[in-house]
Amino acid sequence: FEGAIRNYPSPNVEKDNVNYLAGVREIAVRSEYTDGRDMPRLMIQSVEFEGPFYDAWPPPSHRAVYTSAAPAEILRNFATRAYRRPVTAAELKSLLAVYDKSLAAHRTEQESIKDALLVVLTSPQFLFLIENSATPQPEPLTNHELSSKLSYFLWNGPPDARLQQLAAGGTLRTSIDGEVTRMIADKRFTRFIREFTEQWLSLDKFQVLEPDRKQYPALTRDTRAELKNEPFEFVSHLIRNNLPVKNLIASDFILANEVVASYYDLGSKTESGFRFVPVTHGRRELGGVLTQAALMAGLSDGRESNPIKRGAWVARKIVAEPPADPPPNVPALKESTANLTLRQRLEQHRSQPGCRQCHTTIDPWGVALEEFDAGGRLKKHPVDARSTLPDKTEVSGIDGLRKYLAEDRIDQVAYSFAKHLAIYANGRSLTYNEMNFLKQDVKRLKPAGYRMKDMVRYVVTSKLFQEK
Repeated sequence: FEGAIRNYPSPNVEKDNVNYLAGVREIAVRSEYTDGRDMPRLMIQSVEFEGPFYDAWPPPSHRAVYTSAAPAEILRNFATRAYRRPVTAAELKSLLAVYDKSLAAHRTEQESIKDALLVVLTSPQFLFLIENSATPQPEPLTNHELSSKLSYFLWNGPPDARLQQLAAGGTLRTSIDGEVTRMIADKRFTRFIREFTEQWLSLDKFQVLEPDRKQYPALTRDTRAELKNEPFEFVSHLIRNNLPVKNLIASDFILANEVVASYYDLGSKTESGFRFVPVTHGRRELGGVLTQAALMAGLSDGRESNPIKRGAWVARKIVAEPPADPPPNVPALKESTANLTLRQRLEQHRSQPGCRQCHTTIDPWGVALEEFDAGGRLKKHPVDARSTLPDKTEVSGIDGLRKYLAEDRIDQVAYSFAKHLAIYANGRSLTYNEMNFLKQDVKRLKPAGYRMKDMVRYVVTSKLFQEK
């Protein structure tokens, strides 16, 4: 049998019971005869206790809630933290009514406080970031609304004491540049990196990929786990060090630990263990997100590269020129394509009237990435990766594509990053007018090279972020 022990150690000791374990309530199975016969004995083979074990009771987490203050003060402090703003008199009155009703039902004071706390933790004020508006027109966020929005953007969690203090004092807006710098330097910024990067770059595709183990034996489960971390570490490094956005497309270094470096045949260049560090690669096929194995492999079927998946990804995520939705009832290819080359299969598919419009804005990006196999590494045999991009620019393979994006289209790459950042920060899609404004306004950062931390600060200080 199993039993839960709560609120222990208990100071109660049963008098004259030599078998009683001091500080632990008795748990037993009783089996007694009352007619004078010998009582059967129960043999205990083992007793197990599971932690956590605390050096003192109550533990710090308990004392942080149940202080020695009056119930009204306990509820005020807790609700203020939970709601991320000062609790109103009406809200406190409502919570105290729950507490009083619970007491009247003969529950203990602590149990009655707990009932009121449950109301706090199931209320919309706790579960949602609520922004109240007085008019249909755009209005500035209040200081406490801004502190919550900023904290959940960069930390995926509630504002800390400093943010709350600045909000209460009405100085958060004037201090926001410094707060962005502080929050990016904090370890909690890692939560933003993982959530934003995964959503932006669609890293979930690599998570569910089932590669052909015979073709790609190096893509073991452990290696895949480290390769998935590479984009996180890379984006984090760019933002924390405020490097130019151009590095997203072409950089002379990668972020790698020993596992990732070995996968790229660079194992001799680092001895960092599982810690990711910058590694100068000296290779044309490495550097930037376009060449990372987790992304190129994730945009395949695990056996062959897929230019359509890769092309749609580049169009949506890197240059923010998403293709139109495919039309309904697209006809299947009538002829067998088994003996055709990839380029011939794509040409045949594009010749269908219902397919041509979409694929002219998708396929050229993906064809330029055909040098990478389904494992995310350079193919061992030469391939035809020449491509005519949607604006009629001709490129050849990854070299030509990166040069084109990093030089001719760097404004669009910067806009794409800013757009995805703004969508994540605001928790919604942008309107047509907002996207047009952002596309032009973000160019203010071009003279400095569209630096990554500056891009985060730009989004935070924009009207798009600070208005409701």
